[in-house]
Amino acid sequence: MLIRKVKLEDAQALIDLMKALDEETKFMMLEPGERQTTLEQQEQQIVAFLNSESKVMYVAEDIRGLVGFVVGVGQTARRNQHSMYCVIGVKQCAAGQGLGTLLMTKLEEWAKVHSFTRLELTVMAHNERAKRLYLSRGFEIEGTKRNSLRVDDTYVDEFYMSKLLLDK
Repeated sequence: MLIRKVKLEDAQALIDLMKALDEETKFMMLEPGERQTTLEQQEQQIVAFLNSESKVMYVAEDIRGLVGFVVGVGQTARRNQHSMYCVIGVKQCAAGQGLGTLLMTKLEEWAKVHSFTRLELTVMAHNERAKRLYLSRGFEIEGTKRNSLRVDDTYVDEFYMSKLLLDK
């Protein structure tokens, strides 16, 4: 398994990965068929990541191609520029192999080098696997976003979680 920064040449594979995740799980934001990203748009997004000091994307690749990703997007105002919002996705074929931990570790390393001291994310309250990952990485639940999402006509709560990267 190779964890590396996204490359421009990954654009189509990244679109395919995101669409596969949309189909495989109800834990991602977009529903199947909702993602309309074009190749050109994906290429522009990748270039923006590659040219930024406040956001990053890593992908996980094996013999099957791209099987996971993690994104960190830093805030831009002086008062919150120490804070980074995280999103992760791992295909089912690669789940349960420690890939989420590897991706989150890589993101945390990058965040520390770039002076981020707070990581934050949201997770559906019933997503036990993701919650276990985040808790094992030192994230804490800060609160509940009640009825945050509607999945299959059912309202779903999300937990707001964070991890402080400060040296203790």
